[in-house]
Amino acid sequence: MTLETGSPSSAESFQKLMYELLCVWHGVKKQGEAVLEEGEKKKVVRKMICRLLVELDKRIANLSSEIPSDSENTQKFFEEWAMLTWNVLCVTMRLCPGGLLCAASLPSEEERLILAPLNTALVKLVNKAYPIRAPPGITESDQSYKRFFQYFGQTLHTLHNFYSMLDSLTIGGDVHEFVADLATFGDTQLRLCIETFKEFSNQQGERLWIAARAAQVQRMTDYGPLAFEAISPLIAFYTNMIYTLGILAARLQGFRYESTLVRNLFVDEDPVFSLVSMVFAALELLLSDAVLATEPSTNAILVTNNLFPMQCGALVRGVLFRDFQVQVVSEETAAQVQVEMRRQKLLQHAGTLPSFPSAALLAVKPATGVKRNNATVSAEGGNTAHKKSDVNSKESVFIIPTYNSKHRFWSGSYPHLLCTTRQKDSVLDSRSAQIGKRPLFYFHVKATFFSPAGGIASAHTLSLPFTIATRRNQDCQVQRMMSSYTATCFWLYGTNVRHGLLINWSEDGISWERFKHLYSQHFRVNAEVKRGFVDSDFDLLKFKLQCHDCESVSAAKFSNSCEQRITFKNMLCPHLRYESGSTSVRFSVWRGMLELLQIFQDQRTTVRQLWQSELIFGFLDFRQVLEMLKMHDSTMCMRLSFITGGSVCVSINSSSHSVVHLEPLDLKRLQAKSLLDYVKDIAAAEMVKYILNVGNVLVPVAEVLSSHNVSASQESFIGRDICSNVMHAGSVDSMQHIRFTALRVAVVTCKVEPLSDDYSFELEQDVQHRNVPHDIAIQLNKHACGANSTAAMPMTGTSACACLSMPLRNLSSSSSPEFIVELRRLMAAHGMSVRDVIDLLNGGALSNAVFSSSCHTP
Repeated sequence: MTLETGSPSSAESFQKLMYELLCVWHGVKKQGEAVLEEGEKKKVVRKMICRLLVELDKRIANLSSEIPSDSENTQKFFEEWAMLTWNVLCVTMRLCPGGLLCAASLPSEEERLILAPLNTALVKLVNKAYPIRAPPGITESDQSYKRFFQYFGQTLHTLHNFYSMLDSLTIGGDVHEFVADLATFGDTQLRLCIETFKEFSNQQGERLWIAARAAQVQRMTDYGPLAFEAISPLIAFYTNMIYTLGILAARLQGFRYESTLVRNLFVDEDPVFSLVSMVFAALELLLSDAVLATEPSTNAILVTNNLFPMQCGALVRGVLFRDFQVQVVSEETAAQVQVEMRRQKLLQHAGTLPSFPSAALLAVKPATGVKRNNATVSAEGGNTAHKKSDVNSKESVFIIPTYNSKHRFWSGSYPHLLCTTRQKDSVLDSRSAQIGKRPLFYFHVKATFFSPAGGIASAHTLSLPFTIATRRNQDCQVQRMMSSYTATCFWLYGTNVRHGLLINWSEDGISWERFKHLYSQHFRVNAEVKRGFVDSDFDLLKFKLQCHDCESVSAAKFSNSCEQRITFKNMLCPHLRYESGSTSVRFSVWRGMLELLQIFQDQRTTVRQLWQSELIFGFLDFRQVLEMLKMHDSTMCMRLSFITGGSVCVSINSSSHSVVHLEPLDLKRLQAKSLLDYVKDIAAAEMVKYILNVGNVLVPVAEVLSSHNVSASQESFIGRDICSNVMHAGSVDSMQHIRFTALRVAVVTCKVEPLSDDYSFELEQDVQHRNVPHDIAIQLNKHACGANSTAAMPMTGTSACACLSMPLRNLSSSSSPEFIVELRRLMAAHGMSVRDVIDLLNGGALSNAVFSSSCHTP
């Protein structure tokens, strides 16, 4: 390697030493530390500077003077050189702040002894500096960079000429002319150099921020890790820019030291200080947005009084931060923050941003505290449920910076933040008319850093948007209220209409193809499965996303020549419904998805394992199920369905009867008994041998059960042995051993009940009149049977319809009552349905000849 920076601990120790020095210098009070008196403070500062100078010499000596050929080592050199140079300038400008050359502002003899080795270190750094290069990803032929590079070269050339003139200057007229030339240099060449630098950095910085923001949004949609490569171009850009400014600032400060403290050319004012200040101002402007907030990272829903981690960090290595201030702002306030940040860039002047109102209160939870009875331990540590009395809620919280030794930058990280309330303000009230959309919030991070100019400056950024839910909504069984929060985040990140750091809400709708992709991706990520939906799964939903209530303001109308578009209102409109007996439920497509996800997320259901094994279909039409099963005997088919909300449906085709659709299995049923147990019991009760997988391949049930470590139904259950002194009439000292036979809850399909007098059939004409699918042509009378029907029985064939033209209750009026009773008893005893009897009649099982011969047999 070209650069030997030593072990990470040495780099970390140098940065921490510099941080401690600046904290003492600026009187930053730390918890548990006493405030130093002025005299004691000077002693501590002097001692720390001496330690710093020793470490500084070692690190400068490790810098190689050979120019590396590869870009990786070049970036490492730029990073180390810029860190050392700007840290030297931080100390130098605080020892010699100046502007006025009066007795009070001039450094003391003791300070001069410190400034001398600092200046020597600066000279060594300048001598070891490489020529500047365009940032990675930008060619040397870029017009904006070429213009800056031209002015930069002219500036360094003129500055070198000023150095050469120092030996020939004498006190008098020559000095006044020299000062005038310096002022002209600052107003022309240096100003043009700085302005072109700002123009180039603003242009390229905006482009790189767009790419970094896109990577953050992508992480929110697919829950993948934020790859370092996504933000490394932004880090490399800032490193390159501060290296370029560092060369200019180091040369100007060296010239200032030589002309003021060595040669004492100037009497009243220091004309070079204003030139150095121009470079420092450009640096502060460059760093005004050089901080990244990485939270929220995967979940965009915060729950009040629940702990969440907070992470934000610098994009520039070597910049030392005093603290990170975090506050929650509303969507409108976030837009104001971005306007102020852009105004700084456009005015090309780093200033202090105004204070912004908070939209929610935050608190820092100590690592140790009172645990509540309803608290649960989180992966990040600590408990999740808290009361406001546990902590001190504030408009904003401050996080002490920590050094990240892996990536070598300062960050603000804390694992135990919590949002204690969501304030009611005009922003939230104005949103009350928007159905389903929840208010959006951002973290506004203000990172205060120690400026090399000698003071304090700040950098600002905004996090990704998120919503804030209350705990009462979190505790709902099916999370009815949470559906609007998840839908808001899904739609916001799915449409992905970015405007700088903001993501704007869009009502324009998205294409059907885009919706299918996002819907499948959301399912795959939140169900924690690798297998998502395929296009055929959406055939059932294509016409379920609009109704008369949501199509008036919807973009979902489409024809053969117009692409279907889905809006947020289409997704949340409760136009899906089901009725069963006295129950009538309406729900949205999104609500159905949430209920499905709950089934997948619960380990007790075992649905996830069977889905991953491709044993569960997606959304299927009843006709598709019938077509697939009628080709296979002794087979079951499982599929996802919204028929009663999110559920799993099982259909079977057995040799003893036609296709039967079993009662849908919702979350409550699957929590009590897993889907694998249902499969085992259904296979035993109906003698089903195979499961039809998504590839239309028959998989033996025994193979499925064994692969998931489920015993077959023929297993022998071990009884339970109990010793007790209760089950006999003797003394309590006598124990009796008893073996009990084991019990288990089994699932069996319910057989058809004996037919009652009011049992009737709906013919094909009635089905067409009621707009019921043709494959569900036979139903129980709604008034008589209600929800007792467990299977839809398809009916085809003219002979069957002819036999059914006379209802059974009409038949009973002209026939023997004993015959009807006996027929019902026989059908119930043999487990036969009306269809089975009709098939026997159509097949000639009771032909006149056979019947006559059997009747006359002696």
